[in-house]
Amino acid sequence: MRFLPVAMGPHPILERANYNGVWLAHESFRSIAMFRSALILALLAAFAPQANSARADDPTLRTLTSKHLTLVTDLPPDAEVDTLPGYFDQAFPQWCAYFGVDPAQHADWHVRGFLMRSRERFEAAGLISKDVPEFATGYALEGNFWLFDQTSAYFRRNLMLHEGTHVFAMTVLGGTGPAWYGEGTAELLGTHRLDGDKLLLNVIPANRDDVPKWGRIEAVQGDFAKRKALTIEKLFNLSGTLHGTVEQYGWCWAAAAFFEHHPRYRDRFHALARQVNQADFQDRVVAAFAGDRQTLDEDWQLFIANLDYGFDFERMNVEHKSGSPLGAGPAQVPVAADRGWQSSGVAVEAGKKYTIRARGRYQVAGGERPWLSEPGGITIEYHAGQPLGMLLAAVRNDDDTASARFSGLIQPIAVGLDATLEPKESGTVYFRINDSAGRLADNSGAAEVEVSASP
Repeated sequence: MRFLPVAMGPHPILERANYNGVWLAHESFRSIAMFRSALILALLAAFAPQANSARADDPTLRTLTSKHLTLVTDLPPDAEVDTLPGYFDQAFPQWCAYFGVDPAQHADWHVRGFLMRSRERFEAAGLISKDVPEFATGYALEGNFWLFDQTSAYFRRNLMLHEGTHVFAMTVLGGTGPAWYGEGTAELLGTHRLDGDKLLLNVIPANRDDVPKWGRIEAVQGDFAKRKALTIEKLFNLSGTLHGTVEQYGWCWAAAAFFEHHPRYRDRFHALARQVNQADFQDRVVAAFAGDRQTLDEDWQLFIANLDYGFDFERMNVEHKSGSPLGAGPAQVPVAADRGWQSSGVAVEAGKKYTIRARGRYQVAGGERPWLSEPGGITIEYHAGQPLGMLLAAVRNDDDTASARFSGLIQPIAVGLDATLEPKESGTVYFRINDSAGRLADNSGAAEVEVSASP
C-alpha cells in the first residue's frame, strides 16, 4: 500500500512503454505500436482474461490479460484469481467518473500487476526492480503494482483495487495528493461490493462478513476505545509515506469516507478530486472547509464515536439547534427512533436539576417479526453498553468552539423511562434512541419525552 509518486529510469529487466509522460512497466512490449497491437488482439479474442505462461524459463508464473491490466501471478488457476483483471477493467470507468476524467481519452491505459505468493520467485524472474522496497501487503510504483496473496478473496480484490487507484492517480491524474488523501481515496475506492459479477466501488460495508480480513472499522473503533483517536488536524499532517499498519489505513479510510458521504461536506470534497495534482492541494482542502471548520471537527467526533458497519450518514447527521429555557410548564419532545441525536429545543443550566420522563413504543428492528421497544430498552440485546432502544440524552454546549474541542454528544446519558438530569455545563439537551448507526433504516416511530425543572 505504500507508494512513491516519482519517476523511475529504465530498468534492465522491465522494458517500458510511455503513457502520458510516465514510464510504465510492460516487459513483453518493445514499443508503443507493439503494445497497442497486442491490446487490440487481446480485445478481439475475448472479454474474459486470457491465461498463459508468463516466462518461458519459469512455468510456475502465469499471465492474465484484460484491456487495462496484465497480471502476472505464481498462484495456480482459480476462479477468484483469474477474474481479477476483469474486475480491474470494471473499476477503470468508476475511477474516471470519481476523478472527473473522460475514459475515452485514456482508452489505451494499461498497467502491469504482480500477484505473489513468493517474492523470491518474482525477483529471480526479474519482475521486481531494485526500486521496490520490502512491503507487507501491496506496493505501487508508476505503472506497476505488486501484491502479496491474501487468505480472503475479498481482501485480495480490495488490495488490487487500492493499488490500482494509486497507479491511476499517478499516471492519469499526475499526483496522489498528501498521504491522508492518497491513501484515503485508495481505501475508499478499494472498498467494494459485488452484485453478481458487477463491481461497485466506494461503498460503506454493511457488515463484517461482507469484507473478511479488511478490518478498517475495527481498527478505528479500537483506537477510539483506547483514547487514541486522530483529529482531522492530525490526519492532515500524516507523514508522506505510511508504513502499512491497519490502524493508519483505517484512519485514512475513515477520513475519506467521512468527507465523501457526509451530507454537509460531500459536494465540496468530491470537487477537490479534480484538483489533486495541484501543488497547493492541501491548502485548497483547508480553505474549502474553513467556513464551518468547528462544525466539521464536531461532526468528525460524532462519526468516529459511533462508527459501525453500514454507518448511515443521512440519519446520523445532527442539526445543531440551540434551545430556549423552559417556560412555566414542561416541554414535550418527540424523539424519532430512526435518527441520531435530535435537539430537544430545551436549554439547561449547569448545576440545576431537571426531570425527564418518557413513554411510547417504537420499532428498533424490522423483519418478519419486528422488535418493539419502550424508552427503557430491550435487555435481550445491548448496544454500546446499554439496552437496545433505550432513551439516551446528552447536553451540547452551544458554544461551537467548545463543542469542536470536545462534544457533549459523545458522552450519552442513560435515561430510560425517567431520570434526573444535573448538567455539569450549560447547553441544549439532545435525545436519541440507542441503536447502531448502521441499523437505523428499519426503525420507526418515536418516543414522547417530557422535560421539566425539578423542584
